[in-house]
Amino acid sequence: MGIFVAFFKWRISTALVKMSSPDTKDTSTARAMWTVSIAGELWFALMWVLDQLPKMQPVRRAIDVAALDESLLPTIDVFVTTADPEKEPPLVTANTILSILAADYPAEKLTCYVSDDGGALLTREAVAEAARFAGLWVPFCRKHGVEPRNPEAYFSPGAASVHVGAKARSVTRGDYKGRAWPELSRDRRRVRREYEELRLRIDALQAGDMWRQRWSMANGSCWRRGTTEDHAGVVQVLIGPPSRTPQVGVSTVVDGTNLMDLSSVDQRIPAVVYLCREKRHGRAHHRKAGAMNALLRASAVLSNAPFILNLDCDHYVNNSEALRAGVCLMLDGGGSDVAFVQFPQRFDGVDPADRYANHNRVFFDCTELGLDGLQGPIYVGTGCMFRRTALYGVDPPRWRPHGGTGMDDAAATKADLFGFSTPFLRSVRVVLNQSSEQWNTTSPPCLFDGAEIGEATALVSCGYEDRTAWGREIGWMYGTVTEDVATGLCLHRRGWRSAYCTTAPDAFRGTAPLNLTDRIHQVLRWAAGSLEIFFSRNNALRTGRLHPLQRVAYLNTTVYPFTSIFLVVYCTFPVIPLLATNATAGTFSMGTPPSATYIAFLTALMLTLAMVAVLEVRWSGITLGEWWRNEQFWMVSATSAYLAAVVQVALKVASGKEISFKLTAKQPTMSSGAGVKERFAELYAVRWTVLMVPPAVVLAVNVTSMVVAIEGGQWRNGPAAVLAMVFNAWVVVHFYPFALGLMGRWSKTLSPLLLLIAVFTIRLLCFILHLHML
Repeated sequence: MGIFVAFFKWRISTALVKMSSPDTKDTSTARAMWTVSIAGELWFALMWVLDQLPKMQPVRRAIDVAALDESLLPTIDVFVTTADPEKEPPLVTANTILSILAADYPAEKLTCYVSDDGGALLTREAVAEAARFAGLWVPFCRKHGVEPRNPEAYFSPGAASVHVGAKARSVTRGDYKGRAWPELSRDRRRVRREYEELRLRIDALQAGDMWRQRWSMANGSCWRRGTTEDHAGVVQVLIGPPSRTPQVGVSTVVDGTNLMDLSSVDQRIPAVVYLCREKRHGRAHHRKAGAMNALLRASAVLSNAPFILNLDCDHYVNNSEALRAGVCLMLDGGGSDVAFVQFPQRFDGVDPADRYANHNRVFFDCTELGLDGLQGPIYVGTGCMFRRTALYGVDPPRWRPHGGTGMDDAAATKADLFGFSTPFLRSVRVVLNQSSEQWNTTSPPCLFDGAEIGEATALVSCGYEDRTAWGREIGWMYGTVTEDVATGLCLHRRGWRSAYCTTAPDAFRGTAPLNLTDRIHQVLRWAAGSLEIFFSRNNALRTGRLHPLQRVAYLNTTVYPFTSIFLVVYCTFPVIPLLATNATAGTFSMGTPPSATYIAFLTALMLTLAMVAVLEVRWSGITLGEWWRNEQFWMVSATSAYLAAVVQVALKVASGKEISFKLTAKQPTMSSGAGVKERFAELYAVRWTVLMVPPAVVLAVNVTSMVVAIEGGQWRNGPAAVLAMVFNAWVVVHFYPFALGLMGRWSKTLSPLLLLIAVFTIRLLCFILHLHML
């Protein structure tokens, strides 16, 4: 910190001297450029400090799942959200549901809710197919203890293990720990055949016209062509609640062949509920946040579990004990103030080089760990277990007066808070008044009868939230496309804590966009949502019960896109000597040698930043390659998505127009025979978008500046010219992944870095030959 203070003190005094010097030809231009330069440096320093301060107290938690008492495990509702069967393949959703149903958790204490926000018949039928296949898949997983319990990942070893360090997806005889290897092999072949038939049935549904049909009546008796923004609300029970006692299967023999011996396996399957909230034209639907709040209300009158697990449709349960791990942190002695447990996001199908930093290891293995030592990690939208009471807007136990619930019975029944549903208000009171000892003794068995289904359907109507506190004080927050960050911020501001849970193997795994355009649009949504939070009532600067460093972390999370303004200016500075007039060029003449003080400060700052980066890499466990890929794509994002986010939010603040939301396309499931070429085809597809213009201009400016400096011999004009070329090279190297993305399939054979090196080598040889001929 002392280096920063000394540097800026010297920098500002030097600028004042330069601007007042009689040698300066254009004083106004010099003043403007020096002001922008110093303002940018101050902003970069501020953002670096905001990024580093919350990492001062990292925490690694150790979890002992075996210490859990089976009889005291609480009930859990799992929310799976999907919105568009075109961008989110139904087979991917089906695999996620199957991995949830096969998780190592008591079947009678687990309920899976699937929210189809697009209201597509295709999604409903795919979920129904998965529910039918679960009758075979779940007992098979329990019998043989297979991992992972996602059929696609289990039967396709190559599809999920392309990333470095992936665990084996197939079971070999040497690895099998059971007593009947031939029986596992026989059962596995049979289940695989059934799964391939499931794939064919879902593919056939997708190939037809079913994806265009939507719900048109609340009872689900009529279908018609519609849109994702106009359909009825529906709640259907696809698998009813299981009994409270285990139901052991039998050994089935057909034509003298034992199909599958389930005589010692519990065949119960957790309940599955399909939900589609009502949408009508002209009504605000609030995207994913609205869907999550509809799930929260509907599940309250059906199962009303005290804990909720939130998963995107492409994030499957990779570790069957993941749910138990989350419960461990919730039931811990100091866990009563924990509102949610966030798991790190891990991804399958990412290219081995991770060109666009999809794994985002710096955030998940460094930033989130650091926040866990403060008030807790940031909620990132999926792979998160919530405490239901925290979502109802109550205070944590340590902030409640006299140990109460933080909300009296009168407040809990106010229609202007929760709405007019009497059964739902009753369920709210039940949850608020329950203690951890009552989770398994006072909860009545789930019936899922007609009255409950009818009430749940009414709770997902598009007008239920009118004149209530949903989205403002209760449930997931509205007003931003990043409802996850806003919701976590509101929970932390009330005084709740969160916890970070890392498991081995990874708790959940999902998919990430391989295409450059899709990745930039994903980052654009995150950046725009962060700025929306900064300009909303959920701003981190508002009063609340935030830890000071937690407030710093949220401030950093909501203002980082502004960095793009100064970064684009800095990266395009090299164009000034190429286009400027003589007067302007003289203002920043490359012939002016840098002072020894400047070189000393620059060296000290670079060494400090490098040492901090090395320390981060060492304590977080990430590799230098992962850290460097994160730096590269940060530069690409800052000059494209961040800049566009600033423009979008500025227009929203000025005109009140909402930001358009573009759903990130999920990778389709590849067959086991798909090769590397087919699996990574999206990586080499070029889809031009206006967001690529700024980084392309920055890359072209810096390459041109280097070529002009070499051609004109400017690199011999002194240290200033050399430093300018070093800066150009630094920018170009950071844009290397972007250049690969622009080259498309040509990047497989022609590397832009090798081409650049070849060009400079040829030019160097020509220059040496020219000197030799003189």
